[in-house]
Amino acid sequence: MKRKRLFAWLLLAAAASGYAQVAENFSFHVRPEVDLPIGGKSALFYEDAAYRVGGNAAIYGQYLFPKAPFLYAEGGATVGLHPTQAADALTLASAGVGFGCDLRVLDRVSLQLGAQGGYSFGFFGAYDPAGNPYLGGSLAAAWDLSPGFALSAGGAYRYHVGWDPAAGAFTDLYQGVGVWAGAILRLQPDSGRRKLRIADLRTEPLFPVFFGYYEHNPFGTMTVSNLENSAITNVDVYFYVGEYMEQPMLTASFPSIGRRDSVEVPLKALFTSRLMNLTERAKVAAEIKVSYTYLGERVSYSQPVTVTVLDRNSMTWDDDRKAASFVTPRDPTVMIFSKNTAGIIRDLGANPLNLNFRIAMGIFEAMRLYGLNYVIDPLSSFVEASKDELFLDYLQFPSQSLIYRAGDCDDLSILYAALLESVGIETAFITVPGHIFMAFSLGLTELEARQAFTSAGDFIYADGKAWVPVEVTIVQDGFNKAFKTGIKQWKEAVSKGVGAFYPIHEAWRTYAPVGYTGNTLSLLFPQSDLVVQSYKASLDAFVAQEIQPKIDGYESIIRRGGDRASTRNAYGIMYARYGRFDDAERQFKAALALDRRSVNAMINLGNLFYLRERMDDALQWYRGAASVEPDNPLAVAGLARVQYEREEYLEAQSQYARLSALAPDVAARYAYIGSASTTIMRASSALWDGGEE
Repeated sequence: MKRKRLFAWLLLAAAASGYAQVAENFSFHVRPEVDLPIGGKSALFYEDAAYRVGGNAAIYGQYLFPKAPFLYAEGGATVGLHPTQAADALTLASAGVGFGCDLRVLDRVSLQLGAQGGYSFGFFGAYDPAGNPYLGGSLAAAWDLSPGFALSAGGAYRYHVGWDPAAGAFTDLYQGVGVWAGAILRLQPDSGRRKLRIADLRTEPLFPVFFGYYEHNPFGTMTVSNLENSAITNVDVYFYVGEYMEQPMLTASFPSIGRRDSVEVPLKALFTSRLMNLTERAKVAAEIKVSYTYLGERVSYSQPVTVTVLDRNSMTWDDDRKAASFVTPRDPTVMIFSKNTAGIIRDLGANPLNLNFRIAMGIFEAMRLYGLNYVIDPLSSFVEASKDELFLDYLQFPSQSLIYRAGDCDDLSILYAALLESVGIETAFITVPGHIFMAFSLGLTELEARQAFTSAGDFIYADGKAWVPVEVTIVQDGFNKAFKTGIKQWKEAVSKGVGAFYPIHEAWRTYAPVGYTGNTLSLLFPQSDLVVQSYKASLDAFVAQEIQPKIDGYESIIRRGGDRASTRNAYGIMYARYGRFDDAERQFKAALALDRRSVNAMINLGNLFYLRERMDDALQWYRGAASVEPDNPLAVAGLARVQYEREEYLEAQSQYARLSALAPDVAARYAYIGSASTTIMRASSALWDGGEE
């Protein structure tokens, strides 16, 4: 019994589906006709002929073939009353079938040309009814008013034969031309409409990390074909995945699609971040809905589809910029790590060396102390992935790399980029065949970088900024080794023409960072004193390498008899620019030993102690310089700044007034001193303008 019921339900479903498909192409034609007899028996042409003007009432069912909509088949019945010159009239009841051609000439107008044939029964007076065949043809025009209703007008020719017992042969019974104005009723099923066809549906697997990308970029295409009898307008295509979208998204709109025309539709979607919950590949149910206007009525059509969604760590390398989506600077775990480290570096006091460089160095050393290691994933390495753009790679989010304390080249580059971005340092990816590493911005122009760094010739200059390449995979070898290796790799790539440079902020315009947050775990960050110790050692080593060529140059000048105050002063400025304050102090004092009235050396000693926040010593040296040159703008500026820091505001404003009169351009740098408010800002930079005498 259960099997019988199931079979019955399947039959019912199949019948309903078949009905829906047939019904959409089926119509009823109702034709009241005025019939005009023709030929030798027409009283219209021959006075003594038999037939006068009569009439027909016809009803036909017509079917348009879906795969050949210009052809139709029909069948129906006609009842005709044909008055004669005698007292009785000939009544013909006919049933027949026909075939024809349907030509759509306008959106709402079609022409039909057909041929019919069948069998009719004639009734005349007291004679017995007789059945005989008939043939005919028709020409009609239809004007669609709505999907279910149209007006029609046309004409038909019918030729009825009759049997002549006396002659023992068929003879003309009746032939005439009918003219009608009628109506067409088309069936419209409530469900299963098939007047729109969706074909060639192709979707790519969805990457959760790019869930925001799909709002403006298609992940698939399909073809929509109009099978209606005329053009459709205001065509809207929606895509919806109930589990991962708040509402259906309008993925495409078309003002009009002509009859039997097709359009290609891109599939887009506005997914929610719930897509990021997927840790394994899954297939999800989706729906495509098409709404359009046909002959003044709004029609909707839906089709279910299945879409494959990959896990949240998946990515392909057809566009290297995609990795930017994994750089999540707002991840709380990332921010805790980076901001704590950056705060430690800032708390070490003023240092003229570029702040971005020092923070990047400090964060790198913190990563080393934290225990991060380079580990190649045997199932998903960048080397293999980069050989095939469609290779499905596994990338870690920064917080995952911190939890695992390991990653391959892309994972560690993503982590370091996220840590720096979270403290406001711009980063970039660098890709070479089989490898990816990164760079960070110094926030300097090329000219500024070349003035500040001896090694500036090794930097990357792009977008008007100076960038420092870093090979993060050798994190356990320290920042300086990673910096040198990054430079070497970049230069080799440039020489071969195979290096690519992708600023993260530019990549984010297409591949925005996701709001991914790792599991809340208690990560054991490196102790502050160890970070400071490692950072200082790394910084000292870098500075030593940076300034050694300059040290050799100054020492050579001094040995050759150029030991003058100006040389020692420039020597000290070089040390001060790299934060080597003790060495700088020795050189400035050596300059004073050579020339006790060296104003530049005094001003630079004042600047040095100002940076060390030893305001009393700074004041002493600025006063010494002012005693030798009372109108020296830099000496006056130094006095004003120190007195401001000592909260001697009246004295500071008095010195600032003198400075404004002596050198307005210098005074403009310290406008806060002359302000009525004493809480505008605090100066934390020094002028190294002593120069050579």
